[in-house]
Amino acid sequence: MGFETSVVIAIFFLSAMVLGTTAYIVIGASQDLVDDASYDQNELQVKRLQTDILIDSSAPTGSNASYNLTLTVSNTGSETLKSDELNVLVDGVIESYTFAPTTTTWTPDGVIILTVEGLSGVGSHRVKVITENGISDYDTYNV
Repeated sequence: MGFETSVVIAIFFLSAMVLGTTAYIVIGASQDLVDDASYDQNELQVKRLQTDILIDSSAPTGSNASYNLTLTVSNTGSETLKSDELNVLVDGVIESYTFAPTTTTWTPDGVIILTVEGLSGVGSHRVKVITENGISDYDTYNV
């Protein structure tokens, strides 16, 4: 009976060691994933805090039936943005746009001109420009 008890205790001890080692490896890997995600979240938050834009002017050109909208937008933050990763919403609808200068790098204190073509409707309209970081600015204009 003494030998059998020793064998059972040894098996339980080895099982506990294997389970403990496996749990430690899994917990360590999970913690690494959490640390990486936390780092990425902090990096995105810093970029958001350093991003700011300002719509300097919004000028519609053309007839009431169909007009083009020209926006002059300044990068007033300290983060370099990409001109081709903006979203332009007119009255809540995402519109395609062209930009000038044609370089996609939009440095701080830089100004770009966005042109939205083929809009319609008379009266007051609202335009919103959103950066890749989610920072936005609004403006209104009349046709």
